[in-house]
Amino acid sequence: MKILLSSFIIFIIIYTFAQEETSISKQYELLDTLNNVEIRAYKESTNASYYSDLNSKKNNYFRNLASYIFGGNSEKKNINMTSPVTMRLYGKREMIFRMPDGFSIESLPKADNPSINLIVIPSCVKATIKYGGYTNNKIENKKINELINVLAKNKIKHNNKFEVLVYNSPYKIINRKNEIAVNITYP
Repeated sequence: MKILLSSFIIFIIIYTFAQEETSISKQYELLDTLNNVEIRAYKESTNASYYSDLNSKKNNYFRNLASYIFGGNSEKKNINMTSPVTMRLYGKREMIFRMPDGFSIESLPKADNPSINLIVIPSCVKATIKYGGYTNNKIENKKINELINVLAKNKIKHNNKFEVLVYNSPYKIINRKNEIAVNITYP
């Protein structure tokens, strides 16, 4: 029974991730391109986040947040999944799901899991660098260094709080899209 339920949840995640993505153009405005780095102005967003101590398995992050949007909440309400999924690479290694447009902190159902937080991320300017394939620490560090070098060359200050943006379900094998992002001070 447990295996059947897990398989069903994975199917729903794959289907929903493939079908219910938020339009990327709605999330930000492209301000500039510097070599392979995009400078973007992001709009304020309402989000669900999850973190646990650093000894926890990474896959628990996704499972906990997916549970919330698939009815693990006070209204037993399904909430469409959006992309990208954000993983903060600093502090408590928080994973963040952006809520679809139209939701506010007040209109979201309360999570059944007390470790899930509903947060607003204020509007900000970010620098991003794209890469394909599956993400891992080695690739992330390489892309962070590339991003830092482009920002330094252009005398752009950043807050040193890097994030990974993952646009695809873990089950999509080809044409995967990821980005490293960091908040910047931009004229």
